[in-house]
Amino acid sequence: MGLFAFPAQAQLDNYKYFVVPKRFDAFKEINQYQSSTLVKFLLTKYGFETVYADAIPEELFLDKCLGLNSQLEDNSTYLQTVVAIVFNDCRGQEVFRTQEGRSKSKEFKEAYSDAIQEAMQSMALITHNYQGSAQQPYEGAADTATKKTVDTIPEADVEVASTEPEVMAVASEAEPLAIEVGKTVSEEVKPSESNVVYWEQLVSNSGFILTHPEKEVTWVIMKTSSKEVFMAVSTTIQGVAFKVKKGWRLEYYLGDVLQVEHLQLGDQ
Repeated sequence: MGLFAFPAQAQLDNYKYFVVPKRFDAFKEINQYQSSTLVKFLLTKYGFETVYADAIPEELFLDKCLGLNSQLEDNSTYLQTVVAIVFNDCRGQEVFRTQEGRSKSKEFKEAYSDAIQEAMQSMALITHNYQGSAQQPYEGAADTATKKTVDTIPEADVEVASTEPEVMAVASEAEPLAIEVGKTVSEEVKPSESNVVYWEQLVSNSGFILTHPEKEVTWVIMKTSSKEVFMAVSTTIQGVAFKVKKGWRLEYYLGDVLQVEHLQLGDQ
């Protein structure tokens, strides 16, 4: 594990940003199988500064060599799904690739989710610490002397048009509810039907992945030693989740204020 991680860390520490496309070349559709969402989430979770290719910061716009571009290499066969995540520099040269992730699931969305998560375990072994770029600025980089302001490309909402079997729909209120510590669940204000938004739920090795069909929001619900308590993790928030009669209840803190968010399963 150490022999793998240390050389990789030395390579990756030369790059500040890790760029994820909204559509990997291996797929025909934007965010197909939630692939872009999952790769970006896992990179962020493992401590890498991750951005979408259509929403890069000004610094990266002016010097593309500060970032590594991620691609999904699909080596799947008829019997199993096999993927690896490859990171290329500003000149298109491969800098690092993950281990191959594999899945024998017959459902494409579940198979790619499991395979991507296994492949990305390579990144979990690396502690990223940007040391300054060892790359010379690419000749095609913007002229910083004459360009004073740069408008980054706005991040578009991802719309996934999938022909795969529909996954379970999940509903949540548009904004999390802030409640005072000590209040019971029965005292919380319930969201009205007009305020609910729908999520997609995907089964993973560790529990569930909940993704918003329009926004770049992901909750990973992970099993614990208790059947009634789950860990709930997003890119910036950690909390706990409980199964309730009509779905999930998430609890987490924003500052000193306890937030309670209800995720209701569709057709319940």
